[in-house]
Amino acid sequence: MGSLAAVPSSRASFHEEKTIAALTRPVQDSGTLDYVRPAHLEKHTLTPVEEDLVVDGERLTITRPAAHSVQTLNLEEQPEIRALVDTIRGTLAGDLGLLRRLYQVTLAGSQAAWRLTLVPTDGRLQRFLRVVWIDGAGASLRAIDTVQVNGDRTRMTIDPS
Repeated sequence: MGSLAAVPSSRASFHEEKTIAALTRPVQDSGTLDYVRPAHLEKHTLTPVEEDLVVDGERLTITRPAAHSVQTLNLEEQPEIRALVDTIRGTLAGDLGLLRRLYQVTLAGSQAAWRLTLVPTDGRLQRFLRVVWIDGAGASLRAIDTVQVNGDRTRMTIDPS
């Protein structure tokens, strides 16, 4: 966590695969991720449909250029979304205290290859999220796996730039 806390900003590309019970095939997308300490996170999906998610402090802005759509949410009014955002920002910031407020946290492995296992203890999260696994190497995240209570899964593979 100390190594993560020392990184002021990062940029990476990602590939995400979502397995949803209601669909016959996984949904795949890819793009870039940007993080600037302490609370700025951007996910730019480039394919198959362009979409930008920008979290700046307590504000989440979702932009869908093809639909000419911009939506802004206050994370304080969206506790479930905020908890998911805090999962990523807390990990990137090396903020173990934040993660422990939401999850039972287990860290395994070595500096060269580690896995953070997050099991929700927060009641709001427990209603829809079963577990999050975050794999990394040194101060870089390499993969984020989430399993929802309904069995849907998402795996984001991260390639640091």
